[in-house]
Amino acid sequence: MPQESTAVVLGGGGLAGIGWTIGALAALEESGALQLDRVDHVIGTSAGAAVAAAVLQAASAGAEYDKMVRKALRNDELTPAVPLADVLPDVMAVHSSEDPVAAKTERLVRLSRERSGTDPSLRRAAISRRVNKDAWPDGRFDVTAVRADGTRAVFTAASGVGLVDALTASCAVPGLWPVARIAGEDYLDGGTFSLTNAELARDADRVIVLQPMPELPAYATPERQEVLDRAVVIEPSERARAGFGTDPFDPDVRGVAAVLGYEDGLAAAPNVK
Repeated sequence: MPQESTAVVLGGGGLAGIGWTIGALAALEESGALQLDRVDHVIGTSAGAAVAAAVLQAASAGAEYDKMVRKALRNDELTPAVPLADVLPDVMAVHSSEDPVAAKTERLVRLSRERSGTDPSLRRAAISRRVNKDAWPDGRFDVTAVRADGTRAVFTAASGVGLVDALTASCAVPGLWPVARIAGEDYLDGGTFSLTNAELARDADRVIVLQPMPELPAYATPERQEVLDRAVVIEPSERARAGFGTDPFDPDVRGVAAVLGYEDGLAAAPNVK
């Protein structure tokens, strides 16, 4: 009898999402419920892509968790040049408009260029510090991003794009961070229109979704919902959401979020098993 295939989907959620997801994966690993490098397919979007790359390279969520909860061991992160509270209304105005996705993406690209205020090379360097090396980990690993025309890009080890460039594109939050440019093409955050891109896991028999932040209802699709409906979905508890504070892009939130994610992972372990 063939073994069931398993896909793990790691969603976006800023630096709070990075900490929470690492904590949840560490608890699932420690409890024997889930070992990320042993599943058939890993799909990462934005924060989830950064976590997946680090954990798969290390072959241990626990090792990444140990670093995350010790401030002296955490990688250095940039603080956005523009506060989230200043740029968020402009981003939400784009999402709430009646424009087609292509036009919305064009507006978001323009917003990033006008407001982010961060040198793209410094941003890429910060992303590179999230992983041990600029090399794709073994196994089937997808990194999502959004092209400047509004279509989704999926980077893999076979794409001919380096891991750090793929992660930089996937984490190019509109308005906060500069647009990522790869081979003459511009990219925005993979979570711009879906924080999970869960439909990429549609071929798996079993799907586990770690979702630090909820999806945007305006961009829901039947294909994505079908996968989410049959998946084991792990989300932050009310205690965890409160612990994230008001700015999920504050570098110091990662340690607190990791501890809270560990608690949520322990609670979810029996269901994942």
